[in-house]
Amino acid sequence: MDLQRVSPRVGSAADVTRRAALIGAVVFLACLFGIATRLPGTLAVFWPANAVLLGILLRSPRSATPATWVGASLGYFAADTVTGAPLFSNVAFNLCNIAGVAAGFMIFRFIGQQRPWLTRVQSLALVAAVILVASSVAGVAGGFANSAIESTPWQSGWARWFSGEFLNYMAVMPAVLTAPTTADLRRFRRRGEVVALARRVAPAAALLVLCLILVWAVGGSGAITFAMPALVVAALTTGVFVTSLFIWTTTMWMLVLTADGHIGVPNLGAMPVELSVSIGLSFLAIAPIAVACVTNERRAAITALRHAVAHDDLTGALRRDEFFRRAHRLTRDATDGVATVLMMDLDHFKTLNDTYGHSAGDSALERFADDVRSRLDRHHLFARLGGEEFAVFCTDTTELDAYAIADTIRLGQFERATEQFAGHGVTVSIGLAHGSDSLEMLFDAADRALYDAKRQGRNRIVTATPASDVHRSS
Repeated sequence: MDLQRVSPRVGSAADVTRRAALIGAVVFLACLFGIATRLPGTLAVFWPANAVLLGILLRSPRSATPATWVGASLGYFAADTVTGAPLFSNVAFNLCNIAGVAAGFMIFRFIGQQRPWLTRVQSLALVAAVILVASSVAGVAGGFANSAIESTPWQSGWARWFSGEFLNYMAVMPAVLTAPTTADLRRFRRRGEVVALARRVAPAAALLVLCLILVWAVGGSGAITFAMPALVVAALTTGVFVTSLFIWTTTMWMLVLTADGHIGVPNLGAMPVELSVSIGLSFLAIAPIAVACVTNERRAAITALRHAVAHDDLTGALRRDEFFRRAHRLTRDATDGVATVLMMDLDHFKTLNDTYGHSAGDSALERFADDVRSRLDRHHLFARLGGEEFAVFCTDTTELDAYAIADTIRLGQFERATEQFAGHGVTVSIGLAHGSDSLEMLFDAADRALYDAKRQGRNRIVTATPASDVHRSS
């Protein structure tokens, strides 16, 4: 189920029930995982269920229906029941879990929604606030539960619940919030994209494996920092989701080694990990996520800058220099060396500007560019060369197909000009050149054909054979 995208409506009763059952099953499995990390006489070493549930609800707030809360609660209680937990501790501890998740979701609703998650540093501040509230409420409730069940001081129970919950949320929830949607996964169906992703992830993954081996081999209290270089490399070279997975893996490994005495001093009480270790691992998780968010913002800014440099502000078409650079690259990569150039110029454009004003001219340019783009595929290059002159370049296209594209562009512009500017029709003249000559020769031939189209009365296509310079009009 894609929890990133939800419909405006909650859905039918059957949909609500299915969603609640699915979330309840996820919570049940996450609880079983946490219960499996319990040592004799202790609480779980790692408890991902609360972070998973809250992450799902933050990604899909409309899923937070009464049925979902009931389904999640049943998931909590069922997991402890099937593993033989006493009824009183089952109810008490799981009420603490649910209270923390509910508090985190309520503060999220109070602060306001900010999605997609963890694409900016400001988003991390919201996530941290949600985690802080959820951990604090769970800590308050957990302190009372520990006092009632184990007769321990409330302050001790609060501190251990809070630190454990904060660590679990910081380790798990970022991965849930940034997990790819089904639409994202479709983009990686091509082998080249998968290979490119693997190349980006491999160095950080290899470094992480080495660091975690060193943690096991060396041990000691300082070993909790050994994984930081790998996490920083992941944050700088991959993305928030991959970095979050690395943090999740690191946290589980550190907790396991802490519980068996490799890192620090194992706590022999109900909480199997020292308070300082939990806090240290929490801070270890925050820093790489912050670096990943900053890196993501930087990448987005660079991408926007590159797009602005390469594209015309008004029409969104490629600028001249970028167009010719990409055309040269496509020419080198063409399988048969054959290419097609369309040179296009809007007719009577000055008359339109003088009659209706420059805003009408700008609008005509925008609409023409949008229409041309709608008739091209992603392998075609489309540029505004200046003023009202445009060009299209493509490879692996027959002359007949190129002519058909040009004719649909011409007819579409003629119909639009006739409807909106009767008497001052901004039609388009097109020059077409197709062949295996050099890029410069193709553009020169298409340019000559365009001027032939202008001389022959405009609103027409003229094709040219670059090598022989023979033209035929239509």
